[in-house]
Amino acid sequence: MRIIILGAGRVGFTVANNLSNENIDITLIDKSQQVIDTVCERLDISAICGNVSHPDVLESAGMKHADIVIAATDSDETNMMACQVAHHLFNVPKKIARVRAKIFLDVQEKLFNNNAIPIDAIINPENEIVQFIKNLILHPGSQQVLSFANGALSLVETRCNRDCALIGKSLNNLSNQLQSIYARIALIYRQEKIIIPHHQTVIEENDRVFFIADSKDIQRVLSVLFNQDKAYKRLIIAGGGRIGLGLAKELESTLQVKIITKSNEKAFELSEQLDHSIVLAGDATDEAFLLDENIDKTDVFCTLTSDDETNILCSMLAKSLGAKVVMSLVDRNAYMSMVDNGSLDNVIYPQHTTIGKILSQVRQGGISSVHSLLRGKAEAFEAVVKSNGKKNDLDGKAIGDIKLPSGSLIIGIVRDGVSLPAKKDVVIKNGDHLIIFIADKSLIHQVEALFQPTKSLLGRLIR
Repeated sequence: MRIIILGAGRVGFTVANNLSNENIDITLIDKSQQVIDTVCERLDISAICGNVSHPDVLESAGMKHADIVIAATDSDETNMMACQVAHHLFNVPKKIARVRAKIFLDVQEKLFNNNAIPIDAIINPENEIVQFIKNLILHPGSQQVLSFANGALSLVETRCNRDCALIGKSLNNLSNQLQSIYARIALIYRQEKIIIPHHQTVIEENDRVFFIADSKDIQRVLSVLFNQDKAYKRLIIAGGGRIGLGLAKELESTLQVKIITKSNEKAFELSEQLDHSIVLAGDATDEAFLLDENIDKTDVFCTLTSDDETNILCSMLAKSLGAKVVMSLVDRNAYMSMVDNGSLDNVIYPQHTTIGKILSQVRQGGISSVHSLLRGKAEAFEAVVKSNGKKNDLDGKAIGDIKLPSGSLIIGIVRDGVSLPAKKDVVIKNGDHLIIFIADKSLIHQVEALFQPTKSLLGRLIR
């Protein structure tokens, strides 16, 4: 497979970094030679300096042989033009573009098609981040809530704090505590190591636990196993940009929402766009200001400005003043280790919330709903068992008889919109949605091959 990425900003670089260790020919184009030099130092990929929408630059990058083009520059118009050129001059089969402006997104069904602007998939990082944070707030105690099969099943990450009911117990106790609820602990991340648990695995304090359950049962599992049973009521958002405004719109009918921005003019604009939220003009780093706004009675304080340092400092201040849970948007990798020490309850990395949607377009064999885990170390995805006119090798097999590569396993199954326990004796049927976890991403192509019924066994082995 050959992929050309346009724009080496954080989105473009993250995509290239995630795919660089796979059997994919990647070429990255950016207008800045300095950025290109940095990319070449860090990644083993081809990189070209030039205008990403100019036909001669695209041709020199080998666009005529590309399978996928990913337009990820900061300009919606540039991304759209580049996809036009890739389609009409080079017949690239799949075009993915980053588009952020609401004016385009409101008419995307009419605008983005082969008769107008030929884009196959739209990436909107801000909206992905808003939905990610919304899920965290609506499910207290979660670190991630990742949906599969149109929301039927969810993979949830949570941390085992000191009062967690599971600490010191083996997974044998899980079913007894949950009674009629089915949930499965799919993996544990402990001291920077991935553990695929078995019945005798004992949970330890500070374990990062990933469990999969029916989406309607998520909060009950968090309550029973992890003592997270109180819904959040009061939310303060620091930052009135696209993400802050989007989050306030999503939650103002459910929670008591306050949004803080420094600019009086911006505060007026926000108040015009929000119906139930309280908009405040002030400084979220001002201790007296936060105390006046009852920070000690706030359930969630979420910092979403465009400045990492401001976000981290605001969240730490709010935590010290009594905010129950603090969440912070952090864009730069340099801060990741610093904020992972527990000073912040949740850290949102924009590039990691976006990469999954792009990977779902890159994966083959009916694979969709891809989610990158543990900063790209692992992956969970949904794959549909399809026949395409030929019998799929998985159709009629029991889960226990499917030979997956070591380090990968089926953790969930959805049939006709209903989630089923992924037990060894469950027989796979055509049309089933399987949720698969992979601890080693170098195995992805072996797993992909299982879901490509048109390929011969010999072809799979060669690949």
